Order: sequence, then structure tokens, then C-alpha cells
Amino acid sequence: MKKKVPKNICVTLVTSFAALIYFLPVFIAVLNSFKTKGEILASAISLPTSLRLDNYMTVMETADFIHVFFNSCLVTGGSIFLNLLVSSLAGYALARWNSKWSKFLTLLFLSSMFVPFHTIMITLLTTAKTLNLAGHIYGLIFIYCGLQCSIPIFLIQGFVRALPIELEEAAKIDGCGMIKLFGIIVIPLIKPILATISILNALWTWNDYLLPYLILGKPITIPLSQMYFYGQYNQQWHLIMAGFVVSTTPVIIFFVIMQKHIVNGISAGAVKG
Repeated sequence: MKKKVPKNICVTLVTSFAALIYFLPVFIAVLNSFKTKGEILASAISLPTSLRLDNYMTVMETADFIHVFFNSCLVTGGSIFLNLLVSSLAGYALARWNSKWSKFLTLLFLSSMFVPFHTIMITLLTTAKTLNLAGHIYGLIFIYCGLQCSIPIFLIQGFVRALPIELEEAAKIDGCGMIKLFGIIVIPLIKPILATISILNALWTWNDYLLPYLILGKPITIPLSQMYFYGQYNQQWHLIMAGFVVSTTPVIIFFVIMQKHIVNGISAGAVKG
């Protein structure tokens, strides 16, 4: 009689195969980043004849990597900080505001998630130019904050509703004001969901190409800096692959370090709420 294969082994095999499929394009990109353009055109899946580290040096010099790296960190960090500030205040207020208007505003925020970006792209760019936000990094930070608020507000609202309100009532009895209560009592309790929001927004902001291109119009962030290697009649694939590796490495490291907070934070905010 044949033995049944344990279920967990089957799951492991399936997930390992799926992970291999997803990792294959990344492996090919890393492989080609060490080749010459001729080697890539000859065979994209063959091993390089030598490890050409000069591809990375060319990318670092041509794309002014240090400068664009700093700009990307500024845009990502600034938009996340501003978004967490606005979303945490709004989510907390909606969670503790027992009114029909609270439900209406929550529904309004959620409905914005279903509006495709391309339908508001022209209007957004026109508004940015009118408010003198176009062409400036601070303008891009403000726009990212606005576009990224809907999901964080929903998650924070659900997380706050699961917190015991007795803690806040006790703090008020002891004479704690709203600002102090929010900073000392609420913020430490909602750290898991804030970490989740930070990770998700960082992945979006760091890798985004379209919005910085529309608002800034200059290759001063990492995704935009890859424009140096694309031409109308010539694509420098060896430099493009090296640029891909250089630009994605920081966010991959950040994700690996912080990924445990994603599932924990989303589960706590969505399920408990």
C-alpha cells in the first residue's frame, strides 16, 4: 500500500517552485549585470565570461548615484513621516468619533482606493503646477502623502477600535490632554500597524517611476536615473541590468529586515477591527 505524501511536504514543494519562478527574472537580471552588451544579445541566460564590475562603476558615475540615492531617501522618508502623522490622527479620530459622519468619511476614504491613478493624472499635474508643487521634491512628498492616505487611515482606524478605551479614559481622569494622550498612550500601542504602513509605502514610493516623472520631470530619483541608459535607437542592456540591481538592493534589504511586520500589522488592523 502506497504511503500518502504529507500535506506540508506538498505545500513546501509548490511554494518552492513558485518562489523559483518568481526569482528567475531577478537571477537573470543579476547575471546579465556582469556581462557586456554583446554577451547579452548573444544569450541572456548564459553565464558571463568574467565578472564585469565596471558596469556598476559606470552606473554609479553616469547616474550620479549618491545624489539620486539621497533624493530617493528624502522623498521616501519625508512622505512616510507626513503620511503616518496625517493617517494616525485621522484614523484615531474616526475610530473614537461615534457618529454617522464617521462612517461616511471612512467610506469616502475607502472609495478613493478604487479610482485609477490615470483618471486623475492630468488633473493632479495641473493642480501641482497651480500650487507651485511641480518640479520640487517637497511637492512630490505632499502628493505622495495625499495619495497614500486611504489605506493607512482604514488600517489605523481598525487597529484603534480594538484597543481598550479604558486606558484613554484613565489618562484623561489623571489630567492628560489630548495631544499628550495621543503621543504617550496611543502611538506606542499602534506601532505594529505604523510599521506595516511604513514598509508598504516605502516599497511603493522607492520604486515608483510615473509620479516622479510627472511632477519632477528630471532624473533626480533612482527610478528616473535609469533613463540615462535608454535611447531611441540604443539600449545599453548591461548598464540597465546593473542599474536595476543597484536601485533595488536597498529596498530589498529593508524589506527583508522589516517583512515580519507586514503580516502581523495587517492582520491586527484588519481582523481585529
